[in-house]
Amino acid sequence: MQEFFTRQLANEGKELPLYLPSGEKSEHKIRVLGVDSDKFKSKEAESKKIAAELAALDDNEERRVAIEDLQLKLIATLVIGWTFDQECTEENVVNFLREAPQIADAINRFAGNRKAFFS
Repeated sequence: MQEFFTRQLANEGKELPLYLPSGEKSEHKIRVLGVDSDKFKSKEAESKKIAAELAALDDNEERRVAIEDLQLKLIATLVIGWTFDQECTEENVVNFLREAPQIADAINRFAGNRKAFFS
């Protein structure tokens, strides 16, 4: 039965090497939790409640911006460490992901790839 368990490894996280927009490997890495981690599951449930509230906003642009911010915060929850000089806070991670959406996409794909946490 234990060979199916993913939660513990998801909670430990895994290093994700970062690539520059040119495709060249950088010196930087991010430690990422898996989607089965307790922290992510909790934030995901909270985000679903907030998203339901945001759906009631009348202003389409306000709703779009709020949902985009909510998605970035959810992805930022997966980041538990990095090699940048800046402190790895939620605010710093969200700002980084907003300016580097390709990294947000990479983190999202990596965290959902359960197999990556077993290699």
